[in-house]
Amino acid sequence: MSLKERVWTFHLAHLSKPAEDRPVYQELLKGRTTRILEVGVGPGQRATRMIQIASHFRTGPEVNYTGIDLFEARDPSHGRGMTLRLAHRLLAQTGARVRLVPGDAFSGVAQVANALAGTDLIVISGCQDPDLVDRAWFYFPRMIHQQSVVFLQKPCRTGESAGYERIEPAEIEALAARKRHLRAA
Repeated sequence: MSLKERVWTFHLAHLSKPAEDRPVYQELLKGRTTRILEVGVGPGQRATRMIQIASHFRTGPEVNYTGIDLFEARDPSHGRGMTLRLAHRLLAQTGARVRLVPGDAFSGVAQVANALAGTDLIVISGCQDPDLVDRAWFYFPRMIHQQSVVFLQKPCRTGESAGYERIEPAEIEALAARKRHLRAA
């Protein structure tokens, strides 16, 4: 690895802003990620960096990125976002296979869950409605594998930042089982 690449990776892992995104970048720097799902694209900075890191360190097939967001329907109180067209234009420049899905956490995940089997990294933004994220856990077991990494950002108010909680596959199975039980009742 060249000196320039070492400085770039060190910056991403330890100095990049916003600081709460650093654990996501540190996971990507391990070089095992080729399939990414992001729920809550927002202004697209994190998405662009995730794709760049995954593309740079990938050892397998091309990077596949799926982003779920409200885009134009986003409530201004949830912070800035992008239009669907602008998001596609920005992310297509990265060279990854990009799929953008308009919708909230529940409807978007329900729409694409079957097509995203084997997803390596899932990032759920804190600006998502917690009730909709809670309902969406039902679909996650069909998207993940044993080495999948899921980051759930703690809910935060507009203009504030919050850290991520890493959710293990066993926890996801438990959350999904609870949702299956509630659906059956």
